[in-house]
Amino acid sequence: MQGICSGLLLLSASSLAGVAIDATRIIFSASDNTTGKSVGITSSSQSATPYLVKAQILQTPYGDNGETPFVVTPSLFRLEPGSTNQARIMKKSGALPQNKESVFYFRTVAMPTSEKGLNTPKNNIDGAVQVSTGNVIKLFYRPDNLGMTQQQAMKSLTFSSVNNGVKVTNPSPYYITLDTLKIANKSVPLSATAGNNMIAPFGSFTYSHVQRQGTVEWKAINDYGGKDEFHAQIH
Repeated sequence: MQGICSGLLLLSASSLAGVAIDATRIIFSASDNTTGKSVGITSSSQSATPYLVKAQILQTPYGDNGETPFVVTPSLFRLEPGSTNQARIMKKSGALPQNKESVFYFRTVAMPTSEKGLNTPKNNIDGAVQVSTGNVIKLFYRPDNLGMTQQQAMKSLTFSSVNNGVKVTNPSPYYITLDTLKIANKSVPLSATAGNNMIAPFGSFTYSHVQRQGTVEWKAINDYGGKDEFHAQIH
């Protein structure tokens, strides 16, 4: 598959190919270690062609991954228009921290295939560029007995004034993904690229050049992709 994808244009919006992951995030609990976790990959009924789909677990969302303690079965499959394929994620042997969550990334790459039933890329006619589209979502490994709920964890963020801005501290064992953040009623730009939208377990991040007193309002993304709203004072 690596050779097949070479030279193709990789886009981030899976909707362009009509192929989507049927989840916004994956929660792999310790109780899933034996049976694994299933996730659906669906092709739109409006798709004009079948797709060859590769699924994998990455260490980072950018593909520069090493070994991960997970395997996807099947990792390569044909997806017909209007159909869904279930990929099963299994944990391999190897220990992960049991006192906090770990984060990985589930990626699918979809490429048009021949309409003649072959699991091969569609012939490139007239010099047309084939387009391979990708989609990435987070996979959280969640140990049992973390001592609090995700809701409690999202609410537990604290904000303190420091010399160069406002420091947010996550005292919980959960990753907290922020959808929006307002400090003193002013929105703070958040992005995965900037690395400021997800606070690691027992970690912190400082937002520079913001008002250092007042109220902080934030929306955090829950297990279902919904957004829960909280507020606190800067100390």
